[in-house]
Amino acid sequence: MGRRTDLSSLLSSEKAAAEEQAAAPAQRRRPDTKPLTVAIGDLTENPDNPRHELRDLDGLAETVRERGVLQALGVVSAAVFLAARPHHKEAVGDAPYVVLHGHRRLAAARMAGLDEVPVLVRDDATRSDEDALIENVQRDDLTELEQAQAIQGLITSYGYSQRQVASRIGKTQGFISQRLSLMKLREEIQEALADGRVSIEDARRIARLPKDEQMLPGEPDAAATVPAARKEKRGRDYGVIKIDSRGTPDDVVEALRRHLAPATLDRIIELLGR
Repeated sequence: MGRRTDLSSLLSSEKAAAEEQAAAPAQRRRPDTKPLTVAIGDLTENPDNPRHELRDLDGLAETVRERGVLQALGVVSAAVFLAARPHHKEAVGDAPYVVLHGHRRLAAARMAGLDEVPVLVRDDATRSDEDALIENVQRDDLTELEQAQAIQGLITSYGYSQRQVASRIGKTQGFISQRLSLMKLREEIQEALADGRVSIEDARRIARLPKDEQMLPGEPDAAATVPAARKEKRGRDYGVIKIDSRGTPDDVVEALRRHLAPATLDRIIELLGR
């Protein structure tokens, strides 16, 4: 899964960004933005935001409670947003502004009980989806599956090749292909990966198989649904865990770790301890 951003690193980056913004002369500010402070109730999230889950908000909320939001949120007026995406009218509702960048900061500000936050209002929403997708792929605290979904969004929406995506987000082509392999998983296996029932290592191995041969590790009935010829071809059965009876307890534990997601292994240990 994706690495979580250390709070001290986050604070340092937000402080540096705020100081750089304050020190920059007015003429260096982007021509299509203007600074403003708005009520939190006047903001709504971008319905196309690729981030599906906001994690580790408690520490950021505490910092925001003590020091405020140090880096302005990027927003656009609802009118400009809906002119480009009229199909989101119901999702936007009556909010005057739509958040393009800074959803995590907004959530932390709400948790901290703030009434208003600083924003930079953009006059153009035509590339907001691309900007949001690129920003989210570059974040360290996204899971690999969330990064894969954002990368897929860039390819689907803008027709980029994998090489072009790698260039746009500053990653290697290997990084892109590795993430995109997760999009080959069946939907239920992607869900299992998202909630921790499948480890990222198992997910990558399963993704190498055709979708009709993919199954959850330890799934009891899945092996019976795969034709025998295909079982021989793939050379591995994810429905069966083979353990050498002559092995040490450490060997058994290691074999289970290779095949089971951490949440599943914890459950087995709990059951055995009863």
